[in-house]
Amino acid sequence: MNASTGYIWRTFQQNTAADRKTVQTVSLFIDDMDCVAYASNDQIHVSARYIQSYSGDVKKEFTGVLYHEMTHIWQWNGNGQTPGGLIEGVADFVRLKAGYAPSHWVGPGKGDRWDQGYDVTARFLDYCNGLRNGFVAELNKKMRTGYSNSYFVDLLGKTVDQLWKDYKAKYATA
Repeated sequence: MNASTGYIWRTFQQNTAADRKTVQTVSLFIDDMDCVAYASNDQIHVSARYIQSYSGDVKKEFTGVLYHEMTHIWQWNGNGQTPGGLIEGVADFVRLKAGYAPSHWVGPGKGDRWDQGYDVTARFLDYCNGLRNGFVAELNKKMRTGYSNSYFVDLLGKTVDQLWKDYKAKYATA
């Protein structure tokens, strides 16, 4: 969990304690539950059933899940105002950039909405980060105190809807 924390801090450009949430300890639990995993109150819960039934590279998948859930520990959520799909997309963006995206994720340009969440939003955020290196870190910093779609305009000069159209056009097939 130390490796993921360091990676997340670097990705979010959280170079000092003042840039980060105040978290003393993160506890990891392996539980008998139906969902894959969740993070709450500085705790990460991972499903024993999911781990047991996973048919691929279990170590890589477990590590990817930990990167995703550890991102939730450290990311800002706009004091509850940030859309859930964006929160999940940021967590999957970190997982993607760390090299732990599973093969079943959608490819770039897929999805119906920019805030669809998870892999769809992660791919969109990767596109946005390509337009301005450090975009996701800057977006996360802005979400420390609130959320507005205008953050995309502030950082990239276009509305999020225009960015989504540009993104979809980039990956459209003839």
